[in-house]
Amino acid sequence: MESRRLRKAPRRIFNIKPGEGKLALLLFSYFFLITAPLTIIKTLRTTHFVWKMGVGDLPKAYLLAAVATGLVVLLHSRIQFRSSTRALITGSIAFFAVSGLLLQAGLLTAAGRDSIFLAYFYWVWASLLVIVLMTHFWMTVNERFNPREAKRLIGFISSGGILGGLLGGLLAGLLTGPIRANWLMPLACAMLLGCVLVVRALLHVQDERALEAGRSPAGKERQERQKTGFIASFHAVRGNSFLSLIAGIVTIGVIVSTCIEFQFLSAARQHYFTEARLQAFLGLFEPALTLLALFLNFFVAGYVLKKLRMGGTLLLTPVVLFIASLCVLLAPFGLLPAIILRGSEGSLAFSVNEAVREMLYIPVAAHLKHKAKPFIDMFVSQFAKVAGALVLLVFALLMKKPIEGVTPVFNPSLAKPLSWVVIALLIPWCFFGLKIGKEYLAALKENIKPPRNRPERDIRDKLDVDYAKLVFDTIDSRHYSSVLYALHVFDLLAQDKLTPEMYRVISDKSGEVLATALDGRLGAGGMARFSDVLDDFPPEDMRTEIPLIMSSAEYQKLMSARLEQALREGKESEVERMELAKTMGLMDPHAPLTGQLSRLIDDESPKVACFALKSAARLRKKEDIPAVIRRLGNFLTMEDAVSALHQYGDTAVRPLEKALNDRTREMAVRRAAVEALARIGTPGAVRALAEELEHGAGDMDDEVIDALDRLRSEKAEIPLSASASKRKIHGLIRQYCRTYLELHGLGPGEDHVELRRRLERNLEAYFAGIFKLLGLHYPHNDIRRAYQNITAGGRDSIAHATEWLDNALKKDMKEAVLPLIEDLDPSEKTRRFKRILKDASGL
Repeated sequence: MESRRLRKAPRRIFNIKPGEGKLALLLFSYFFLITAPLTIIKTLRTTHFVWKMGVGDLPKAYLLAAVATGLVVLLHSRIQFRSSTRALITGSIAFFAVSGLLLQAGLLTAAGRDSIFLAYFYWVWASLLVIVLMTHFWMTVNERFNPREAKRLIGFISSGGILGGLLGGLLAGLLTGPIRANWLMPLACAMLLGCVLVVRALLHVQDERALEAGRSPAGKERQERQKTGFIASFHAVRGNSFLSLIAGIVTIGVIVSTCIEFQFLSAARQHYFTEARLQAFLGLFEPALTLLALFLNFFVAGYVLKKLRMGGTLLLTPVVLFIASLCVLLAPFGLLPAIILRGSEGSLAFSVNEAVREMLYIPVAAHLKHKAKPFIDMFVSQFAKVAGALVLLVFALLMKKPIEGVTPVFNPSLAKPLSWVVIALLIPWCFFGLKIGKEYLAALKENIKPPRNRPERDIRDKLDVDYAKLVFDTIDSRHYSSVLYALHVFDLLAQDKLTPEMYRVISDKSGEVLATALDGRLGAGGMARFSDVLDDFPPEDMRTEIPLIMSSAEYQKLMSARLEQALREGKESEVERMELAKTMGLMDPHAPLTGQLSRLIDDESPKVACFALKSAARLRKKEDIPAVIRRLGNFLTMEDAVSALHQYGDTAVRPLEKALNDRTREMAVRRAAVEALARIGTPGAVRALAEELEHGAGDMDDEVIDALDRLRSEKAEIPLSASASKRKIHGLIRQYCRTYLELHGLGPGEDHVELRRRLERNLEAYFAGIFKLLGLHYPHNDIRRAYQNITAGGRDSIAHATEWLDNALKKDMKEAVLPLIEDLDPSEKTRRFKRILKDASGL
């Protein structure tokens, strides 16, 4: 038991989930075994160059390194297309390990002589080593993790690099002098050769995970890549605003780093007078910098990545550098201010800044990433070094400082005011950081499947529902009476919807039926006149003749008498009342008989009521609204009543609002009132629903939330206060937590099967309600897209949707919602939900 706890402790500390331990440990080792030798080599290179050539020659070294990097980018694009990932990474590491040993032999041979070529070659070789190996490492990381996995594991993986830098710096700082220092390069190359074994094991594990996830293994990616080149990579970056912003931040960051490096090395060269002491300082400075980065990585990076959005995280480094640059300007120029400035820049670069920058690539499509990332990490970064060198040159010219050849000569009065340049560059850095946060959200959305339309919206968009209902009612009316059938045919004719095709579908004898049936309904005197001339004009002319007959005083008096008689007869006259209800809908709204429509709406027969409701929808007489609302409580007439109220529009909003607010009414009536308001959808109807949600008793929340969600999907503005929405969301979250705890507290057995199903349905309903409420204040389609991917997507889709929410929602809202979504261990989820409920009870 104790040994199991010890094994689980690192997983809990570093938030490593089951199945991820081996991969995370191999990446940790990979980063460790490249940063340790890189730190050693960088220290040796910088010491050798600064001592042999001076700080003023650094811009030349930057220029040569940039030219060499451009050639490497061209070569890398060709090799990347022709080689597998395994061959590309292991081959690069082995090449630099062997070439490092050859370079060491050359340095020993040239000992005691001032070899300018060797000093520059050493600088360029080490620069390429850093760029290529670090690019390959981070490509491996961001191709294998989704955004949520990267956020959890990036701290642990980065710690491997930080500890490697610590070891490398200590070795470079302690093994000084002409004899002990000669062992550093072979030791670094031996670490690189050992890294080859780790990379092979890592890629083998990644292949297994890829096969399990249905992806192609790393070893077979060569056949799937598109051929890329320098020009294609350039256009890929330029044509994508998100990648262009990444390239802009990298460029500014490297220029700032170049200026700070010049300031730092200037102060160090001024302070130390022997090569051994300078190497010892630079070597020991790296471990101190690494320890600070390790502290930031464990205690700051994780918190920042969790609490801040991507744009806010990218602002951390420029803000800190602004403060440190002010310290350099205000204090006398010396080693201590330079250490503070370089320490701030280096520690943040190794922890927060690098991790965040690499995470930006994760949502980028694979075909773009293969083109853009090597180009940005290799060429753009080195081009920025050249830009930094030009900044130094221009600044020296403006300050009127001595220049030898094309580079400024070191002068403390040049290094100190260089902080003004750094501060000026931090302004566009902040601007890009804020802008890239929005582009990051857009990039995440590209990895999230678009939302599905509501079924009712698809039906509405593709089908004329009212027309379909009228056609079906026409066909169905044959079963009742020829009169009712004739009235429906005339209704189609009056609305100009009786096309020749539809006419043949309904009946080949519709004209005869219409003439015969209406003869009885219109009365002997009226119809005799009409039937005599039926042969003289087509049935379509009935649309003008019949309304004239219906509006006559004789006809109105006759139908009123028939109505009274039919109402007295009760069930025996049901069909006749149906005919009368349909007939009223074909009359002018001001006809006297239409004033009796409410009596038919309240008829004991649902069939009669349905015909009366359809007529009410046509006439839209305000005095019929109370009777229509009364019919909302009967499930047989509810749909027709809602449709009728929809036709009334704003006229029905106030009566519906009163019905909704009346707690004495049946729940069925109030639910149907919500549906009617949702279909009306005018600003007044939306306001009534929002008022009920914000100030109501809460018994209609589910129905109102669903209605507002539908209205929001149709671009309606929801006048619901943010505080009310937040209160409702937190209420649903508490209900979700209680239900989850109750569900997971059930023991096994068949006794709990039904209860378990009910609780699971409740969880789904609460979760859906939370996202519907979020959609009222955040972009509705984006929220729906996130919800559908979380509930029905794969692991990567869920991760991208969760990451989008993490960056899109406000701080208090995401802290409340994300625990419901995060892929947590059941025990951890239970603990968090209990804490949510406890915090809520203390409010």
